[in-house]
Amino acid sequence: MTDQFDDSEMAQLLAEENEKLAQLRELVDGACEEIMGGRLDVSEATVMAQRVRRQAAQIIPDMMDQFDLIYQSRFERLISQYVSARASAKDAG
Repeated sequence: MTDQFDDSEMAQLLAEENEKLAQLRELVDGACEEIMGGRLDVSEATVMAQRVRRQAAQIIPDMMDQFDLIYQSRFERLISQYVSARASAKDAG
């Protein structure tokens, strides 16, 4: 048994990783669109971001540090920009 992968094994591993990343991208993009849609309140948007994180942990369990680094601040910014701003405008009006 050898420690090296042959080309077909490497291609299969890359295809699996690409599928995981595509699934993750679809999940995150859908949540971001929902948050930006303005139909959620802060609590609902926060729960959605937490749900996406839990689902991401099932898809990429070994990469959650990177997920948090990239997406945690993105979700916080979107919630602040699209949800909190909408709530503030509604309160002022």
